[in-house]
Amino acid sequence: MSEPQPHQKRERKPYILLVVVAVVLVYLLAFALVNTQTVHVSFVAFSTDTALIWVMIACAGLGLVLGILGTFLLLRRRHR
Repeated sequence: MSEPQPHQKRERKPYILLVVVAVVLVYLLAFALVNTQTVHVSFVAFSTDTALIWVMIACAGLGLVLGILGTFLLLRRRHR
């Protein structure tokens, strides 16, 4: 069996990427559906009941923002 030509590999790349994205989206949807139970969240000034998935998304978003901010500040400090 012969090795695929370079142009054949390039033609397959978008399909492989599409399959990977589809699998990740299905996994994320299943993850969200499994984590719909309500949890009690207490803050300093108030408390609330919300779906666990929203708490997880908020924590991931906050972690992402703080990570980007920390990286930016570290790079800015080193650049000086």
